[in-house]
Amino acid sequence: MGSLNSCGAFWAFTSFLAALSAAVGFYLPYWLQGSLQGTTVYFGVFRRCNYPHIASGSLTPVIVNECGRYATFDDIPSLSWKIATIIIGVGCGIALLVSFVAILAVCIDGVMSPTVARSAGIFQFCAGLLIGGGVALYPNGWDSPEVNQACGNRSDAYVMGDCKFYWSFYLTAVGAGITILWSLISCHASHKKRSGPVPYTDI
Repeated sequence: MGSLNSCGAFWAFTSFLAALSAAVGFYLPYWLQGSLQGTTVYFGVFRRCNYPHIASGSLTPVIVNECGRYATFDDIPSLSWKIATIIIGVGCGIALLVSFVAILAVCIDGVMSPTVARSAGIFQFCAGLLIGGGVALYPNGWDSPEVNQACGNRSDAYVMGDCKFYWSFYLTAVGAGITILWSLISCHASHKKRSGPVPYTDI
């Protein structure tokens, strides 16, 4: 018998799915969809798809049809995106760690007491706030030249222009929301300690 009751088992597995959703959404670059030279481009917080490249000996940029991260952290085109990369990454790490421990507690007795479950809920709540904060900060980076060019030269901080949100953004946002809400369930996740004297048997 594990450390968690039926409510705790539900909390453990759904918390893992929420953390995994946020982590996958964070890693993939399909947050914002725009267009550049007739090609659809995508931006994440630290990765992008289909970007312009000027070959040596040429003055005309061509679109490279592949996805990848920026070469260095400093190459991320917005300070807001740099901050979002850090806080979402930390939030996803904490959320995944809490969910792994919770799943372990489903199978192993003694892993999670009521006090530990409440502490896990606090960490989970903080993780959700970090992820959600990064998601909320992401549109502040739309004033960068790269995004502006892909959004019809009409984007600005929290102004999307001709671009639109894409599915990775929603996946991360939903993961953050569920992580925050599910942290409240942690208080009811563990088996309550038995009260009263411990029974014994005479030999």
